[in-house]
Amino acid sequence: MSTAYAFDPVRRPLPARPVETAPVVSTPPAASPRVSPLSRPRVLAASAVLAGTACVVAAQLLLSIGTANGAYRLAELQQRSDLLAHQQQVQAETLQSLAAPQRLAARAAALGMVPDDSPAYLDARTGRVLGSTAASSGSPQRPGGIVG
Repeated sequence: MSTAYAFDPVRRPLPARPVETAPVVSTPPAASPRVSPLSRPRVLAASAVLAGTACVVAAQLLLSIGTANGAYRLAELQQRSDLLAHQQQVQAETLQSLAAPQRLAARAAALGMVPDDSPAYLDARTGRVLGSTAASSGSPQRPGGIVG
């Protein structure tokens, strides 16, 4: 603020003229409207701002917790997936070794089966049997082709 008005009477603005108003009629004190202080709206506005801020902070906290739980769950599921993939690979290798021709021949010999020297085939179009249908007269062999 300039101090020129305080010291220079020429530059000082003229005071405003009072506006004439109608005469004031006095009313009884019980009928006068009650005036609330100006601080009440400020308290309500400040309370609303604080409540909004608290809601935003709480929402952010809940989202962070949910994201962290999701990350831990994802890591746990990835570990389980890796373990199951390893177990599946081990079982597939075991199945391949059990289905190998040498293993099947050994198991068949252990059951008393003998290889057929002249196999017979069935023609699907005509329904005829091609080859010998006589039973094999071979002797049981030990695994590995050793005659015993």
